[in-house]
Amino acid sequence: MIGLIAHPSYPARLALAVLSGATYALAYPPLGWGWLVVPGLAGLLVALRGQHGTQARTIGFLHGMAAYAVGFSWMTHIFGGLVLPLWAVHAAFSALFAEMQGRASQRGITGWQLVLFTALNWCGWEFIRAELFPLKFPWMTVGLALGPNPLLPWIGVYGVSLLVVLAATLLGMWKWKSATAVLLALVLTVSQARRCPDPVAGAPLTVKVAGLQLEAVSVNEYLAGTRQLPTDISHVVWPEYALPYDLRSDRHDWPLVQALCRERGITLTLGTQSHPGNGDEWRNIALTLDPTGVRGEHNKVHTVHLFNDGLAGTSVLPVPTDHGKIGSPVCFDCDFAGVVRRMTAAGAEMFVVPSMDAAAWSARQHDQHAELFRIRACENGRWMLVCASSGVSQVIDPRGHVHARLAALTQGTLIGTMQRESTLTFYTRLGWLTPWCVLGVAACCWLALLLPRKPQDR
Repeated sequence: MIGLIAHPSYPARLALAVLSGATYALAYPPLGWGWLVVPGLAGLLVALRGQHGTQARTIGFLHGMAAYAVGFSWMTHIFGGLVLPLWAVHAAFSALFAEMQGRASQRGITGWQLVLFTALNWCGWEFIRAELFPLKFPWMTVGLALGPNPLLPWIGVYGVSLLVVLAATLLGMWKWKSATAVLLALVLTVSQARRCPDPVAGAPLTVKVAGLQLEAVSVNEYLAGTRQLPTDISHVVWPEYALPYDLRSDRHDWPLVQALCRERGITLTLGTQSHPGNGDEWRNIALTLDPTGVRGEHNKVHTVHLFNDGLAGTSVLPVPTDHGKIGSPVCFDCDFAGVVRRMTAAGAEMFVVPSMDAAAWSARQHDQHAELFRIRACENGRWMLVCASSGVSQVIDPRGHVHARLAALTQGTLIGTMQRESTLTFYTRLGWLTPWCVLGVAACCWLALLLPRKPQDR
Protein backbone atom coordinates (compact mmCIF):
# COMPACT_ATOMS: atom_id res chain seq x y z
CA MET A 1 0.00 0.00 0.00
CA ILE A 2 2.89 2.34 0.83
CA GLY A 3 5.12 3.60 -1.94
CA LEU A 4 3.07 2.23 -4.82
CA ILE A 5 2.81 5.72 -6.26
CA ALA A 6 5.29 8.49 -5.47
CA HIS A 7 2.98 11.43 -6.10
CA PRO A 8 -0.65 10.27 -5.90
CA SER A 9 -3.43 12.42 -7.28
CA TYR A 10 -5.93 13.89 -4.86
CA PRO A 11 -8.64 11.30 -5.66
CA ALA A 12 -6.02 8.59 -5.11
CA ARG A 13 -5.18 10.15 -1.75
CA LEU A 14 -8.85 10.05 -0.74
CA ALA A 15 -9.07 6.40 -1.74
CA LEU A 16 -5.91 5.65 0.23
CA ALA A 17 -7.38 7.41 3.26
CA VAL A 18 -10.50 5.23 3.13
CA LEU A 19 -8.51 2.03 2.55
CA SER A 20 -6.04 2.73 5.36
CA GLY A 21 -8.90 3.68 7.72
CA ALA A 22 -10.62 0.35 7.07
CA THR A 23 -7.28 -1.41 7.56
CA TYR A 24 -6.88 0.33 10.92
CA ALA A 25 -10.29 -0.98 12.05
CA LEU A 26 -9.34 -4.59 11.28
CA ALA A 27 -6.80 -4.44 14.10
CA TYR A 28 -9.68 -4.80 16.59
CA PRO A 29 -12.15 -7.66 17.21
CA PRO A 30 -13.63 -9.65 15.68
CA LEU A 31 -10.48 -10.10 13.55
CA GLY A 32 -8.11 -8.56 16.06
CA TRP A 33 -5.10 -8.36 13.74
CA GLY A 34 -3.43 -5.84 16.02
CA TRP A 35 -0.40 -4.91 13.94
CA LEU A 36 -2.64 -3.61 11.15
CA VAL A 37 -2.76 -0.33 13.07
CA VAL A 38 0.72 0.35 11.70
CA PRO A 39 -0.14 0.29 7.97
CA GLY A 40 -3.52 1.80 8.86
CA LEU A 41 -1.73 4.89 10.19
CA ALA A 42 1.15 4.86 7.71
CA GLY A 43 -1.31 4.91 4.79
CA LEU A 44 -2.92 8.04 6.23
CA LEU A 45 0.47 9.76 6.44
CA VAL A 46 1.24 8.89 2.83
CA ALA A 47 -2.10 10.35 1.78
CA LEU A 48 -1.43 13.53 3.79
CA ARG A 49 2.07 14.17 2.49
CA GLY A 50 2.22 17.71 1.09
CA GLN A 51 -1.45 18.43 1.80
CA HIS A 52 -2.85 21.19 3.98
CA GLY A 53 -6.04 23.13 4.64
CA THR A 54 -9.35 21.71 3.45
CA GLN A 55 -7.71 18.94 1.46
CA ALA A 56 -5.78 17.68 4.48
CA ARG A 57 -8.83 17.86 6.75
CA THR A 58 -10.91 15.95 4.21
CA ILE A 59 -8.31 13.18 4.00
CA GLY A 60 -8.15 12.92 7.78
CA PHE A 61 -11.92 12.94 8.15
CA LEU A 62 -12.41 10.19 5.54
CA HIS A 63 -9.79 8.05 7.27
CA GLY A 64 -11.62 8.47 10.56
CA MET A 65 -15.05 7.79 9.07
CA ALA A 66 -13.81 4.59 7.42
CA ALA A 67 -12.09 3.42 10.61
CA TYR A 68 -15.01 4.05 12.93
CA ALA A 69 -17.73 2.97 10.51
CA VAL A 70 -16.01 -0.40 10.14
CA GLY A 71 -14.86 -0.75 13.74
CA PHE A 72 -18.02 0.65 15.34
CA SER A 73 -20.50 -0.83 12.87
CA TRP A 74 -22.30 -2.34 15.87
CA MET A 75 -23.47 1.17 16.82
CA THR A 76 -26.15 0.92 14.13
CA HIS A 77 -28.00 -1.63 16.30
CA ILE A 78 -28.18 0.90 19.15
CA PHE A 79 -28.52 4.31 17.51
CA GLY A 80 -29.90 3.60 14.03
CA GLY A 81 -29.56 6.65 11.75
CA LEU A 82 -28.00 8.71 14.55
CA VAL A 83 -24.87 6.63 14.17
CA LEU A 84 -23.61 8.85 11.33
CA PRO A 85 -23.09 11.96 13.48
CA LEU A 86 -21.53 9.80 16.20
CA TRP A 87 -19.00 8.38 13.73
CA ALA A 88 -18.42 11.91 12.47
CA VAL A 89 -17.64 13.16 15.99
CA HIS A 90 -14.87 10.57 16.29
CA ALA A 91 -13.65 11.23 12.76
CA ALA A 92 -13.36 14.94 13.57
CA PHE A 93 -10.32 14.13 15.71
CA SER A 94 -8.61 12.54 12.71
CA ALA A 95 -9.41 15.72 10.77
CA LEU A 96 -7.87 17.83 13.55
CA PHE A 97 -4.77 15.65 13.41
CA ALA A 98 -4.59 16.19 9.65
CA GLU A 99 -5.04 19.95 10.04
CA MET A 100 -2.05 20.18 12.35
CA GLN A 101 0.01 17.93 10.09
CA GLY A 102 -0.71 20.30 7.21
CA ARG A 103 0.30 23.32 9.28
CA ALA A 104 3.54 21.63 10.29
CA SER A 105 4.29 20.89 6.63
CA GLN A 106 3.60 24.51 5.67
CA ARG A 107 6.02 25.69 8.37
CA GLY A 108 8.75 23.61 6.77
CA ILE A 109 9.05 21.08 9.59
CA THR A 110 10.82 18.01 8.24
CA GLY A 111 12.97 15.06 9.27
CA TRP A 112 13.03 13.90 12.86
CA GLN A 113 11.23 17.00 14.04
CA LEU A 114 8.26 16.02 11.87
CA VAL A 115 8.49 12.39 13.02
CA LEU A 116 8.29 13.37 16.68
CA PHE A 117 5.59 15.97 16.08
CA THR A 118 3.44 13.43 14.21
CA ALA A 119 3.57 10.96 17.10
CA LEU A 120 2.73 13.70 19.62
CA ASN A 121 0.03 15.11 17.35
CA TRP A 122 -1.82 11.81 16.95
CA CYS A 123 -1.52 10.75 20.58
CA GLY A 124 -2.60 14.15 21.90
CA TRP A 125 -5.84 14.05 19.93
CA GLU A 126 -6.33 10.37 20.77
CA PHE A 127 -6.10 11.09 24.50
CA ILE A 128 -8.62 13.94 24.22
CA ARG A 129 -11.04 11.75 22.23
CA ALA A 130 -10.69 8.82 24.61
CA GLU A 131 -10.51 10.41 28.06
CA LEU A 132 -11.28 14.16 28.06
CA PHE A 133 -13.94 15.01 25.44
CA PRO A 134 -17.54 15.18 26.76
CA LEU A 135 -18.43 12.17 24.55
CA LYS A 136 -15.16 10.46 25.47
CA PHE A 137 -14.88 6.89 24.28
CA PRO A 138 -11.58 4.96 24.73
CA TRP A 139 -12.30 2.13 22.29
CA MET A 140 -10.06 1.67 19.22
CA THR A 141 -7.05 3.52 20.57
CA VAL A 142 -3.75 2.56 18.95
CA GLY A 143 -2.20 0.98 22.04
CA LEU A 144 -5.30 -1.14 22.64
CA ALA A 145 -4.68 -3.01 19.38
CA LEU A 146 -1.51 -4.61 20.78
CA GLY A 147 -3.35 -6.10 23.75
CA PRO A 148 -1.69 -6.84 27.10
CA ASN A 149 2.09 -6.51 26.91
CA PRO A 150 5.09 -5.80 29.20
CA LEU A 151 5.02 -2.07 28.40
CA LEU A 152 1.60 -1.48 29.98
CA PRO A 153 2.74 -1.69 33.64
CA TRP A 154 5.24 1.06 32.80
CA ILE A 155 3.64 3.57 30.45
CA GLY A 156 0.03 2.41 30.07
CA VAL A 157 -2.01 2.02 26.93
CA TYR A 158 -1.52 5.62 25.77
CA GLY A 159 2.24 5.34 26.18
CA VAL A 160 2.14 2.23 24.00
CA SER A 161 0.15 4.25 21.46
CA LEU A 162 3.00 6.77 21.29
CA LEU A 163 5.56 4.09 20.41
CA VAL A 164 3.34 2.42 17.80
CA VAL A 165 2.53 5.76 16.14
CA LEU A 166 6.23 6.56 16.10
CA ALA A 167 6.88 3.32 14.20
CA ALA A 168 4.00 3.99 11.79
CA THR A 169 5.28 7.54 11.20
CA LEU A 170 8.75 6.30 10.29
CA LEU A 171 7.18 3.78 7.93
CA GLY A 172 4.88 6.36 6.36
CA MET A 173 7.82 8.69 5.77
CA TRP A 174 9.83 5.85 4.20
CA LYS A 175 12.51 5.86 6.87
CA TRP A 176 12.82 2.13 6.44
CA LYS A 177 15.83 1.41 8.67
CA SER A 178 14.48 3.40 11.60
CA ALA A 179 10.96 2.00 11.16
CA THR A 180 12.31 -1.56 11.07
CA ALA A 181 14.35 -0.98 14.24
CA VAL A 182 11.39 0.47 16.19
CA LEU A 183 8.98 -2.19 14.95
CA LEU A 184 11.43 -4.97 15.77
CA ALA A 185 11.90 -3.59 19.29
CA LEU A 186 8.13 -3.42 19.77
CA VAL A 187 7.59 -6.95 18.45
CA LEU A 188 10.30 -8.35 20.71
CA THR A 189 8.89 -6.51 23.73
CA VAL A 190 5.28 -7.51 23.13
CA SER A 191 6.28 -11.12 22.47
CA GLN A 192 7.68 -11.32 26.03
CA ALA A 193 4.18 -11.19 27.54
CA ARG A 194 3.78 -14.19 29.84
CA ARG A 195 0.75 -15.67 31.54
CA CYS A 196 0.80 -15.75 35.35
CA PRO A 197 0.67 -19.23 36.89
CA ASP A 198 -2.77 -20.36 38.00
CA PRO A 199 -3.20 -19.59 41.72
CA VAL A 200 -3.36 -22.65 43.94
CA ALA A 201 -6.77 -22.82 45.59
CA GLY A 202 -6.47 -22.68 49.35
CA ALA A 203 -3.00 -21.15 49.35
CA PRO A 204 -2.39 -17.91 51.29
CA LEU A 205 -3.68 -14.76 49.56
CA THR A 206 -5.85 -16.74 47.12
CA VAL A 207 -9.62 -16.32 46.78
CA LYS A 208 -12.02 -18.70 45.03
CA VAL A 209 -14.50 -16.59 43.04
CA ALA A 210 -17.54 -17.07 40.83
CA GLY A 211 -19.69 -14.91 38.58
CA LEU A 212 -23.24 -15.53 37.34
CA GLN A 213 -23.62 -14.49 33.70
CA LEU A 214 -27.36 -13.89 33.60
CA GLU A 215 -29.55 -11.14 32.19
CA ALA A 216 -33.12 -10.03 32.82
CA VAL A 217 -33.88 -12.75 35.35
CA SER A 218 -35.52 -12.56 38.76
CA VAL A 219 -33.76 -12.50 42.10
CA ASN A 220 -34.88 -16.11 42.60
CA GLU A 221 -32.74 -17.27 39.67
CA TYR A 222 -29.70 -15.46 41.07
CA LEU A 223 -30.34 -17.05 44.46
CA ALA A 224 -30.74 -20.51 42.92
CA GLY A 225 -27.63 -20.13 40.75
CA THR A 226 -25.56 -19.07 43.75
CA ARG A 227 -26.77 -21.99 45.85
CA GLN A 228 -25.59 -24.39 43.12
CA LEU A 229 -22.01 -23.13 43.32
CA PRO A 230 -19.29 -25.24 44.98
CA THR A 231 -19.06 -24.75 48.73
CA ASP A 232 -15.46 -23.43 48.62
CA ILE A 233 -16.43 -20.23 46.77
CA SER A 234 -15.58 -17.16 48.85
CA HIS A 235 -16.71 -14.27 46.64
CA VAL A 236 -19.65 -14.24 44.21
CA VAL A 237 -20.44 -11.50 41.68
CA TRP A 238 -23.73 -10.72 39.96
CA PRO A 239 -23.76 -8.40 36.91
CA GLU A 240 -24.47 -4.69 36.73
CA TYR A 241 -28.23 -4.08 36.93
CA ALA A 242 -28.73 -7.62 38.20
CA LEU A 243 -31.39 -6.15 40.51
CA PRO A 244 -32.32 -2.84 38.81
CA TYR A 245 -34.00 -1.24 41.81
CA ASP A 246 -32.99 -0.17 45.31
CA LEU A 247 -32.41 -3.61 46.79
CA ARG A 248 -32.00 -2.38 50.36
CA SER A 249 -35.43 -0.74 50.23
CA ASP A 250 -37.15 -3.90 49.02
CA ARG A 251 -38.74 -5.61 52.02
CA HIS A 252 -38.99 -8.95 50.23
CA ASP A 253 -35.73 -9.30 48.26
CA TRP A 254 -33.25 -7.67 50.66
CA PRO A 255 -33.80 -10.23 53.47
CA LEU A 256 -33.45 -13.04 50.90
CA VAL A 257 -30.08 -11.78 49.70
CA GLN A 258 -28.83 -11.25 53.25
CA ALA A 259 -29.94 -14.76 54.19
CA LEU A 260 -28.09 -16.17 51.16
CA CYS A 261 -24.80 -14.64 52.33
CA ARG A 262 -25.27 -16.06 55.83
CA GLU A 263 -26.35 -19.47 54.53
CA ARG A 264 -23.39 -19.82 52.12
CA GLY A 265 -20.83 -17.84 54.13
CA ILE A 266 -19.93 -15.77 51.06
CA THR A 267 -19.09 -12.21 50.16
CA LEU A 268 -21.42 -11.00 47.39
CA THR A 269 -20.93 -8.07 45.03
CA LEU A 270 -23.92 -7.23 42.86
CA GLY A 271 -25.22 -4.52 40.57
CA THR A 272 -28.18 -2.64 42.03
CA GLN A 273 -29.35 0.92 42.69
CA SER A 274 -29.59 3.36 45.55
CA HIS A 275 -32.14 6.17 45.89
CA PRO A 276 -30.65 8.58 48.42
CA GLY A 277 -33.50 11.13 48.33
CA ASN A 278 -37.23 11.31 47.78
CA GLY A 279 -36.97 12.55 44.20
CA ASP A 280 -36.22 10.75 40.94
CA GLU A 281 -32.46 10.80 41.47
CA TRP A 282 -30.78 7.43 41.73
CA ARG A 283 -27.32 5.89 41.60
CA ASN A 284 -25.95 2.86 39.77
CA ILE A 285 -23.90 0.98 42.36
CA ALA A 286 -21.92 -2.17 43.05
CA LEU A 287 -23.03 -3.28 46.51
CA THR A 288 -20.81 -5.63 48.54
CA LEU A 289 -22.13 -7.55 51.55
CA ASP A 290 -21.30 -10.66 53.56
CA PRO A 291 -22.84 -12.55 56.51
CA THR A 292 -22.12 -9.58 58.79
CA GLY A 293 -23.97 -7.07 56.58
CA VAL A 294 -23.02 -4.40 54.04
CA ARG A 295 -19.25 -3.99 53.63
CA GLY A 296 -19.33 -1.13 51.16
CA GLU A 297 -20.54 0.16 47.81
CA HIS A 298 -19.14 1.85 44.73
CA ASN A 299 -21.16 4.45 42.84
CA LYS A 300 -20.39 4.16 39.11
CA VAL A 301 -18.13 7.09 38.16
CA HIS A 302 -18.31 6.92 34.36
CA THR A 303 -22.01 6.71 33.54
CA VAL A 304 -22.80 5.86 29.92
CA HIS A 305 -23.35 8.80 27.56
CA LEU A 306 -26.79 9.33 26.04
CA PHE A 307 -28.44 6.87 28.47
CA ASN A 308 -30.08 7.27 31.87
CA ASP A 309 -27.40 5.57 33.93
CA GLY A 310 -27.91 7.31 37.26
CA LEU A 311 -25.93 10.03 38.99
CA ALA A 312 -22.18 9.74 38.55
CA GLY A 313 -20.10 9.06 41.64
CA THR A 314 -16.71 10.46 42.59
CA SER A 315 -15.27 8.09 45.21
CA VAL A 316 -12.95 5.27 44.11
CA LEU A 317 -12.15 3.57 47.42
CA PRO A 318 -11.82 -0.22 47.68
CA VAL A 319 -14.13 -2.26 49.90
CA PRO A 320 -12.61 -4.09 52.89
CA THR A 321 -13.62 -7.76 53.09
CA ASP A 322 -12.47 -10.79 55.07
CA HIS A 323 -10.25 -11.77 52.12
CA GLY A 324 -8.66 -8.42 51.40
CA LYS A 325 -9.44 -5.03 49.93
CA ILE A 326 -11.59 -5.41 46.81
CA GLY A 327 -12.01 -2.90 44.02
CA SER A 328 -15.54 -3.00 42.56
CA PRO A 329 -15.71 -0.59 39.59
CA VAL A 330 -18.83 -0.88 37.48
CA CYS A 331 -18.62 -1.74 33.76
CA PHE A 332 -17.85 1.53 31.91
CA ASP A 333 -15.56 2.60 34.77
CA CYS A 334 -12.98 0.11 33.45
CA ASP A 335 -13.05 1.52 29.93
CA PHE A 336 -11.15 4.55 31.22
CA ALA A 337 -7.73 4.57 32.82
CA GLY A 338 -8.45 6.51 36.01
CA VAL A 339 -10.86 4.52 38.18
CA VAL A 340 -8.97 1.21 38.32
CA ARG A 341 -5.64 3.01 38.76
CA ARG A 342 -6.93 5.17 41.61
CA MET A 343 -8.56 2.18 43.33
CA THR A 344 -5.30 0.26 43.07
CA ALA A 345 -3.34 3.19 44.50
CA ALA A 346 -5.89 3.35 47.35
CA GLY A 347 -5.14 -0.26 48.30
CA ALA A 348 -7.30 -2.55 46.12
CA GLU A 349 -5.65 -5.99 46.07
CA MET A 350 -7.92 -7.51 43.39
CA PHE A 351 -11.00 -6.49 41.41
CA VAL A 352 -14.54 -7.79 40.95
CA VAL A 353 -16.45 -5.95 38.22
CA PRO A 354 -20.23 -6.12 37.67
CA SER A 355 -20.81 -5.31 33.99
CA MET A 356 -23.84 -4.86 31.73
CA ASP A 357 -23.02 -6.09 28.24
CA ALA A 358 -26.52 -6.55 26.90
CA ALA A 359 -27.76 -9.51 24.91
CA ALA A 360 -28.94 -7.06 22.24
CA TRP A 361 -25.31 -6.18 21.46
CA SER A 362 -23.51 -7.85 18.59
CA ALA A 363 -20.73 -10.33 19.39
CA ARG A 364 -18.22 -7.81 17.99
CA GLN A 365 -19.23 -5.21 20.57
CA HIS A 366 -18.89 -7.74 23.40
CA ASP A 367 -15.42 -8.83 22.26
CA GLN A 368 -14.17 -5.26 21.77
CA HIS A 369 -15.32 -4.33 25.25
CA ALA A 370 -13.67 -7.38 26.80
CA GLU A 371 -10.23 -6.18 25.70
CA LEU A 372 -10.38 -3.05 27.85
CA PHE A 373 -10.60 -5.03 31.10
CA ARG A 374 -7.44 -6.93 30.15
CA ILE A 375 -5.60 -3.64 29.62
CA ARG A 376 -6.66 -2.28 33.02
CA ALA A 377 -5.58 -5.48 34.80
CA CYS A 378 -2.17 -5.42 33.12
CA GLU A 379 -1.54 -1.70 33.69
CA ASN A 380 -2.10 -2.04 37.43
CA GLY A 381 -0.92 -5.60 38.06
CA ARG A 382 -4.13 -6.94 39.58
CA TRP A 383 -6.32 -10.03 39.21
CA MET A 384 -9.77 -9.15 37.93
CA LEU A 385 -13.09 -10.99 37.71
CA VAL A 386 -15.51 -9.41 35.23
CA CYS A 387 -19.10 -10.65 35.51
CA ALA A 388 -21.08 -9.45 32.50
CA SER A 389 -24.81 -9.89 32.01
CA SER A 390 -24.42 -11.55 28.60
CA GLY A 391 -20.64 -11.85 28.33
CA VAL A 392 -17.82 -11.66 28.03
CA SER A 393 -17.23 -12.74 31.65
CA GLN A 394 -13.58 -13.49 32.43
CA VAL A 395 -10.95 -14.03 35.09
CA ILE A 396 -7.85 -12.01 34.16
CA ASP A 397 -4.38 -12.20 35.68
CA PRO A 398 -2.07 -9.24 36.46
CA ARG A 399 -0.41 -9.58 33.06
CA GLY A 400 -3.71 -9.31 31.21
CA HIS A 401 -4.09 -12.97 30.28
CA VAL A 402 -7.45 -14.72 30.60
CA HIS A 403 -7.57 -17.77 32.88
CA ALA A 404 -11.31 -18.45 32.61
CA ARG A 405 -13.85 -17.12 30.15
CA LEU A 406 -17.56 -17.34 29.44
CA ALA A 407 -18.33 -16.35 25.87
CA ALA A 408 -20.74 -13.66 24.78
CA LEU A 409 -24.46 -14.29 24.35
CA THR A 410 -24.55 -17.29 26.68
CA GLN A 411 -25.81 -17.83 30.21
CA GLY A 412 -23.93 -19.71 32.86
CA THR A 413 -21.46 -19.60 35.71
CA LEU A 414 -17.79 -18.65 35.65
CA ILE A 415 -15.55 -20.03 38.39
CA GLY A 416 -11.91 -19.21 39.04
CA THR A 417 -9.21 -18.51 41.60
CA MET A 418 -7.60 -15.10 42.06
CA GLN A 419 -4.71 -13.91 44.17
CA ARG A 420 -4.30 -10.77 46.24
CA GLU A 421 -1.54 -8.44 45.06
CA SER A 422 -0.08 -5.46 46.89
CA THR A 423 2.88 -4.32 44.76
CA LEU A 424 2.20 -1.17 42.75
CA THR A 425 3.33 -1.00 39.14
CA PHE A 426 5.32 1.97 37.87
CA TYR A 427 2.25 2.88 35.82
CA THR A 428 0.07 3.08 38.94
CA ARG A 429 2.65 5.26 40.69
CA LEU A 430 3.87 7.59 37.94
CA GLY A 431 3.48 6.08 34.46
CA TRP A 432 -0.15 7.23 34.23
CA LEU A 433 1.23 10.74 33.67
CA THR A 434 2.63 9.70 30.26
CA PRO A 435 -0.39 10.80 28.17
CA TRP A 436 -0.68 14.02 30.15
CA CYS A 437 2.95 14.85 29.36
CA VAL A 438 2.37 13.98 25.70
CA LEU A 439 -0.73 16.17 25.60
CA GLY A 440 1.12 19.06 27.24
CA VAL A 441 3.93 18.99 24.68
CA ALA A 442 1.47 18.48 21.81
CA ALA A 443 -0.64 21.44 22.97
CA CYS A 444 2.44 23.67 22.98
CA CYS A 445 3.19 22.57 19.42
CA TRP A 446 -0.40 23.21 18.33
CA LEU A 447 -0.33 26.68 19.85
CA ALA A 448 2.92 27.48 18.06
CA LEU A 449 1.42 26.35 14.74
CA LEU A 450 -1.73 28.41 15.29
CA LEU A 451 0.15 31.60 16.05
CA PRO A 452 0.98 33.75 13.01
CA ARG A 453 4.49 33.31 11.70
CA LYS A 454 6.87 36.14 12.52
CA PRO A 455 8.02 38.09 9.45
CA GLN A 456 11.51 37.23 8.30
CA ASP A 457 14.22 39.84 8.79
CA ARG A 458 15.41 41.27 5.51
